[in-house]
Amino acid sequence: MWVYRLIFAAIVILLLESIAVMKYGLSKVSIEREFNTLHANFGQSLHLIETISNRKLLPVPWLKVESRIDSGLKFGLQEDLNILQDEFHVSVFSLLPYTRIIRTHTVKCTKRGYYHLKSAALTARSITGNVSAMKDAVTDAKLYVFPRTLTLSELNLPSHSWQGDRVVRRWILEDPFIHAGIREYTTSDPMKNINWKATARFGTLQVNKFDPTASHRLMILLNVDTRPDQWTLTDEPERVEYGISVAATIAEFAHRNVIEAGFGTNGYLKEAEKEPVRIEPASGKNQMVRILECLARLVVERSITFNTLLERELDNNPGNTDYLFITAFVDDEMEERIKRLRAKGNAVEILKI
Repeated sequence: MWVYRLIFAAIVILLLESIAVMKYGLSKVSIEREFNTLHANFGQSLHLIETISNRKLLPVPWLKVESRIDSGLKFGLQEDLNILQDEFHVSVFSLLPYTRIIRTHTVKCTKRGYYHLKSAALTARSITGNVSAMKDAVTDAKLYVFPRTLTLSELNLPSHSWQGDRVVRRWILEDPFIHAGIREYTTSDPMKNINWKATARFGTLQVNKFDPTASHRLMILLNVDTRPDQWTLTDEPERVEYGISVAATIAEFAHRNVIEAGFGTNGYLKEAEKEPVRIEPASGKNQMVRILECLARLVVERSITFNTLLERELDNNPGNTDYLFITAFVDDEMEERIKRLRAKGNAVEILKI
């Protein structure tokens, strides 16, 4: 008789446990995520901190956490983390009453982009496995991975003549004839620019600082189309990615040399309206960060044609601007708009990608 009572009691307990899981299994269970930095460079390693909490008296004997994270973020190996098809993350936990688990993931940034971890799917299951409760938990972890920057030798600078590439060389290759003081050495500075007397005086490497030969503003325009007859998506995204790296390199150079620089493109930004981008030329750290954030978020898909973008530029341009077009091609319509920009007192140079 006691055996039947024991079986009956076990059934009642399991039934009550199943009801508890359905009604309260995920009550007061939460997940929080945050990166240890908002901005990262291509190739950088960082941390994603994940906190799973159970803020109630009832334990959660089996909890599964699932989320989809872009494969551009490479996670290190962990015993309690399975990654399927490079982007589907699955973990299983047990949570005692009023406890929390904190995990720190080491993540490598292998692709520029804007990574916004918005949600995770939580599943609680009964001991028997036949009853479960599910909910989507909201998270808000954000990360900008800036594009890879290039060395001078990697930039496809025009070299046919000084006249034909005056804009690029004025901004990227410093004019050796106008000396405007000294500044601290950076790894991108050529050794020939080191000022040894100033280095001896300050005790750290100092380089000669040069002013460009004109006081024009620099406007970088990136074309995400790779063919004149393209519809919306390019079949050569790697060419545009190279162009994005070129734009980032020039923007950082402009910042280091206190040059007013702006950026525009016929692409559009992730998690924004499908509209072209234009950032008015300015100088300073905030401007550089704004441009790099834009390049991180840029979707390699056309919002408008590049020629339409140039028409808008012609309507709003006051003149006295140096334009650098980063584009895979130049067609007749583009040539006509380039002539009109030059007629307004602007300089225009093409950097082919």
